[in-house]
Amino acid sequence: MNWSKAKTVLIITFAILNVLLYLTIAKINKPQPQLLSRQDLRSIEEVLLQNNIVLKTTIPQETEPMPLVKVTREIFDESFVLENFIKSQKYEKYKENRYTIFKFEDKTIKVDGISFYYFEKSDKFKDMSSSQKEEYVQNFINNYHFKEINVQVEKISQGKEVKIKYFQTYKDYFIDGGWMEGKIDDKSFEFSKSWFGSVVMEKAKKEVINAAYALLKLVEIKTDAKPMVVKEIKLGYYFNWSSATKGEAVPVWRITTQDGNRYYINAYTGNFEEGK
Repeated sequence: MNWSKAKTVLIITFAILNVLLYLTIAKINKPQPQLLSRQDLRSIEEVLLQNNIVLKTTIPQETEPMPLVKVTREIFDESFVLENFIKSQKYEKYKENRYTIFKFEDKTIKVDGISFYYFEKSDKFKDMSSSQKEEYVQNFINNYHFKEINVQVEKISQGKEVKIKYFQTYKDYFIDGGWMEGKIDDKSFEFSKSWFGSVVMEKAKKEVINAAYALLKLVEIKTDAKPMVVKEIKLGYYFNWSSATKGEAVPVWRITTQDGNRYYINAYTGNFEEGK
């Protein structure tokens, strides 16, 4: 018998039971949300450390009941490209796997119904400053009506490349799978978008699990001995049907590691949804 593994399982089990017991008693005695004590948090961090999982962020504690949300993807098809970009220009069109590809002048557009990609190569980008490149991205978004309101923006400038990322949000929650990105350097400009054109919150709300439970789930998921550094844990929505045009997005805890991997824990059930 592997006593080291058995010991780890017992520690995890007792840690989870202690947190469950604490929250259950708190909920019975007081109607308002309860926070984990420092000792509870230290116990959780110790279990994670014993499994080579290091926290570089605080554990969120306050949560509210959340509903499912109905989402419908924005459609990017041949009609969209012809009406907004090609118009009366000459162009070449062909299929490549799931994509329909359009080539005209020094530009390329790829669509697959639910995602859009644009590429333009030109010497006009050569002498642009970083601020001019950023302005070019913004103008492209505005001119072709890609602009969205509920977004979180991330700007990255590295060398001659400027990249602006937009992540879809709804009532301050992230909607994973809704994003767009503009990237420009001295030779070319690229733009990509995949978005939910409609996000509707359902009426019924359910309690969600504590972030601590989601973090402890990493112990079960982790399969190697390499250190895992957690830089963020955040509550939001996840739609796990990559090719579907509509459906229900579920509340999840999204755990992001320092190397860029993401793990999604269902906030209703505590089940592992996906890691990437």
